[in-house]
Amino acid sequence: MTSRPAKQIKVALVCGTRAPGKCGVGDYSNCLADALRAEGVSIEQIEMKNWSLLQASRYKSLLADSAADLVHVQYPSLGYKRSILPAVTGHLGLKIPTLVTLHEFQVYRAYWRFIFAPISTGTSARVFTRSDELDRFAKTYPARKGQDVVIPIGSNIPKAEDVTRKSATVAFFGLFWPGKGLEQFLEFANLAKSRGIDPSSISVIGAPVQGKDRFHAQIREKSREIGFNLYESRSPDKVARLLAEHEFAYLPFPTGADERHGSMAAVLVNGCKLLTTFGNATPQWIKTIAQEVSSPENAFRFVTQSEVFKEGDNSYPTHFAGAQVRYDWRVIARRHIELYETLLEPENSGQGGDGLFPSGQHGSLEARKATG
Repeated sequence: MTSRPAKQIKVALVCGTRAPGKCGVGDYSNCLADALRAEGVSIEQIEMKNWSLLQASRYKSLLADSAADLVHVQYPSLGYKRSILPAVTGHLGLKIPTLVTLHEFQVYRAYWRFIFAPISTGTSARVFTRSDELDRFAKTYPARKGQDVVIPIGSNIPKAEDVTRKSATVAFFGLFWPGKGLEQFLEFANLAKSRGIDPSSISVIGAPVQGKDRFHAQIREKSREIGFNLYESRSPDKVARLLAEHEFAYLPFPTGADERHGSMAAVLVNGCKLLTTFGNATPQWIKTIAQEVSSPENAFRFVTQSEVFKEGDNSYPTHFAGAQVRYDWRVIARRHIELYETLLEPENSGQGGDGLFPSGQHGSLEARKATG
């Protein structure tokens, strides 16, 4: 492939939330920006306090003033709230390629998916973090334009080095958001204490979410009542070290583990033995390296009876190494650069969403990305 060197590429990276620990997509965006800069790509992160459609003119001016070669939108993000402005970026007449990373699609109810229609027709490319999201999008918008690519997420939390792991310790990691599994972990902590387990061997690691103050208060109250460790809003390096100190991570995702969960990436990168739930979207590679648990009681049994990940089982370390490569930001950055270079080839540049590839065609990159 003939292309301009990566160091000559400038990208306007759009995300509604940049403050660390406030939004998983925001954290992902910051990590991607850092990884791309390390590979020689110039990044200008675009932010606004007000994403109302009334701000479309200002938004377009910010993008034009960036003098970027491409616009890359991360969508959705907490900072956008319910605005559709980021979704119509490809229809602003910028005359440069626009691509969108769709971090969530299937979770949106059918009546709200109209917001993705402009993305299906106005973008040169769409990046999905897992193949089942791409498949659902393709079925919903069969007449879409542009190319579809799968690039798995990386870990927003680095890998800690030289940390002593404490046996029979269990951690939860994630944003303090109701309905995402933390309630089940609190049940596990209470169960463990009631059966004589030292609660100091159990930790909740994460950060509160704006607007979820009552739930945050409940977590703090449970920490005082049960006695587990509560670590709030720690730096990525500190989170990494805390995770690496624990033998197990119990992440009871309501819909099952899949590639979109950054918290899962963080615990795997830091060597925790993963106890989690499986669902329809759980890929085989996760089933190979994780232990399925159906309830807090089930998780407690595996931790205390030590029937999981037995000594001498060489499959876990082998697949664990593969998981670490999967979440390597250097690999992820290079895959993005390959996509950028494709979009900037003379026959493709400046086309926006006006049919870079025939409708419904995923493009040559998709197969390579989907196997990553």
